Amino acid sequence: MLAAFLVSKLHNLTEHYHHHSRKNKSAYALLASDICTRAHLRMSIGAFNNCNEAQSYVDISPLQRAIYSLAEEMHVCGNDRCAILYIDITERLPYMFALIVMVLALMTLKLARDYRHHRLEDQCSVFRLPSYGENTGGAAITQYSHGNKLD
Repeated sequence: MLAAFLVSKLHNLTEHYHHHSRKNKSAYALLASDICTRAHLRMSIGAFNNCNEAQSYVDISPLQRAIYSLAEEMHVCGNDRCAILYIDITERLPYMFALIVMVLALMTLKLARDYRHHRLEDQCSVFRLPSYGENTGGAAITQYSHGNKLD
């Protein structure tokens, strides 16, 4: 099981490395082009200038980016999983609240019913004759009065 996990993560690391290597080559090509080397062309492009982004991409090696991508993939909240979970919960919050209210109402009704049932049993036990147990077998029961045996 551990070997399969390691092989899977090694495969993912390799994929991330190749992906980041291609982007790194593209970033180097953009930085070497006339657009990034000539200031007047760079200024004329304005908002479409990606030279700063390419420079920040080149600052970190593809292997490091691959390791960071793999770590983010393995992290609990990596790749915005926690944000997606938060969105799912907040979208279903009214339904969850209604379900909680219904469960609490049903529990309250059951507790009230059990309370009434036990109260009725207690009232009935007041009028019930005491039982002498199973060991008498219907034989005469010896009565005691003030510690003296009556025959």
